[in-house]
Amino acid sequence: MQNKKKELILLNKENDNEYKITNFGDGKIECGGQTYHCLFERTEDGISLMHVDDKCYHLEIVNFHQNEYEILMNGVTYSFSVETPFSYERKKILQSKSTESTLIKLKSPMPGKILEVMVKPGDTVKKGDTLIILESMKMQNAILASTKAIIKKVMIKEGDNTSKDDLLIEMEKES
Repeated sequence: MQNKKKELILLNKENDNEYKITNFGDGKIECGGQTYHCLFERTEDGISLMHVDDKCYHLEIVNFHQNEYEILMNGVTYSFSVETPFSYERKKILQSKSTESTLIKLKSPMPGKILEVMVKPGDTVKKGDTLIILESMKMQNAILASTKAIIKKVMIKEGDNTSKDDLLIEMEKES
């Protein structure tokens, strides 16, 4: 039986680098014009090892969902997705067609009373800044900015009662 080669693309989620991999199915892979002999092994005590040529790496799959993986290899975490050439091209086309909206609509996460509004239209906020203090079930909850943004509209004022999902603030995401 003859082994069939399979082409894959690894996309590094931290820096968006792409790595084209050809798996020849017999333990040989090609990446960046170099050929390597790879073997994956799981020991009796549950440790995963990856042998690449004459080097051995401890490997742990920390998290995975569909084609997205987070692995821990020799104490360093790597996050990447595995794509076929077809799925990679499709992903690029879809990303180029989608225009990312920069308008963020902040909605109330729960019913409550607005105790304090800490921003006004025109203010620039950064991720983690407190925007609103909302009292719900006798507890004060700080509503924080999720990203760097400019406040466009504030729909509420101190003393207002809100329901879950009421629109509180509109802000424009900054890059």
